[in-house]
Amino acid sequence: MSGAWKRIARLWQFPFLVIGFLFTWFGPFLQDLGGMAIFFVQVWRHMFRRPFEWRELIIQLYQVGVKSLPIVIIAGVFVGAIVAIQFEYALSLFGATQYLGGITTSGLLREVGPVLVSIMIAGRIGAYITAELGTMKVTEQIDAVRCLGADPMQFLVVPRFIAVTLMIFVLTVAGLVVASVGGAVAVYLLRDMGLSYYFANVRSLAAAWALFNGMAKGLFFGLLLSTISCYKGMSTEGGTEGVGKAVNSCLVTSSIAIFLCDYVMASIASITFQVAETLLFFD
Repeated sequence: MSGAWKRIARLWQFPFLVIGFLFTWFGPFLQDLGGMAIFFVQVWRHMFRRPFEWRELIIQLYQVGVKSLPIVIIAGVFVGAIVAIQFEYALSLFGATQYLGGITTSGLLREVGPVLVSIMIAGRIGAYITAELGTMKVTEQIDAVRCLGADPMQFLVVPRFIAVTLMIFVLTVAGLVVASVGGAVAVYLLRDMGLSYYFANVRSLAAAWALFNGMAKGLFFGLLLSTISCYKGMSTEGGTEGVGKAVNSCLVTSSIAIFLCDYVMASIASITFQVAETLLFFD
């Protein structure tokens, strides 16, 4: 009888063990999610306060945008070339190479360009901002800024937040243009396809809504990356080891957030494509 009661007690413990496991697994995630939401609201509140740190903003625009432009250009050229060559082979099997330029440009505008630029900036700038702010946090430099009467949120976070958001949008547009040109040049050199033939069906297949969708993704990805990188840096604890953990967490969280946001926006875009083309662009 005692053995039966023990088995029943173990069965009653199982649901509580599962609940405890879920809380242990998802608890830190939910805590970070709520913290980032509160942090995002605080950044927007400080964004419109005076005095605004224009000098720091210009420095961050240079760090995020100008220094990242060569990487975006190089990657954009090769990604556009790779996508165009792969599509050219597939379309040649069906005798539809006249649609190569339109299909390649549409794919770059909708998905490849915004995601590629955002992931590269997350690896280069997101990690840099998290490490910079995290080092300031663990070495008590942020406390020193408060002692001097300045607001760390307004002086350190707001310029970096604006710079990352704006520059990811600008770099996304630049990456889309470079990737499209890189694809055209690649098929011209390797497949002897004329540029006019390549771009013949771009307007019909790469519609205006695709361009708008790609730019909107760049803006939203910028907001995500700026929020995550600044939040991870400002919440760093545990000395130099904590800085490394914060940088790793920033890269993982940013990548997951970008792919998740891309999926949501792609689903919305696929539903609203026809309506948007009719109402907004009069096609």
